[in-house]
Amino acid sequence: MAISIPPRLRNDEDFAACLVKHYLAKDPTGRAVYSGAYFEQLGGGGGEPGTANQFTAQDLLAVSMLSVRIEGYHALEILHYQAGKLNGLLAKVPDNIDLHDAAAAGHIAKGKPAWKLREAICDIQPRPERNRIGPVAAGKLLARKRPRLLPVYDSRIKKVLGRPRTGNKWWHDLHDQLINDQGLVQELESVREKAGADHMSLLRVFDVMCWMFSWEGGNGPSNQKMPE
Repeated sequence: MAISIPPRLRNDEDFAACLVKHYLAKDPTGRAVYSGAYFEQLGGGGGEPGTANQFTAQDLLAVSMLSVRIEGYHALEILHYQAGKLNGLLAKVPDNIDLHDAAAAGHIAKGKPAWKLREAICDIQPRPERNRIGPVAAGKLLARKRPRLLPVYDSRIKKVLGRPRTGNKWWHDLHDQLINDQGLVQELESVREKAGADHMSLLRVFDVMCWMFSWEGGNGPSNQKMPE
């Protein structure tokens, strides 16, 4: 399924970079305007040596920076009860492959470790009366651990890109788009450079662009002063 990206995000790199800059901006006291600005950096990041193949409490806290929570018994399942299984799958998902690489297709396919890991986390339901973790939180947790390969998918992405409710095909559709549209890869690289966001993966830059764009109109960021 082709991805319908708003023309302005494709045709105006300065605008797209401004959205990312605004997302990373600090208020007059030096605090982040958006907590998500620390998603990649909290605790040194999800790919820190020694914990790159292990889910940690810092990873769960980082996910909360993106407005979802994995806590209580759900957290215990990831960090303790199912840690061996989940960390074992995580270790089989490479951290040095980008989604726009041709080789990525073999790692995001159904039945492969990344797919199994997403399904395993998504379906965690410690008690019958509690909700399962769900695909949004599972996807954001995986994006924290493998930011170059696995993209975020949530209601804002769905809204901006006109996607279906389910995100089951999101990895594959975005991979196909990036493979067949190298211009998009170059645009994301340019936006990242202009925004001073070298610590972000291209997937995360794309996520932030779309997330910020979703607030257009009303009290959206386009009606506020953006950093130069």
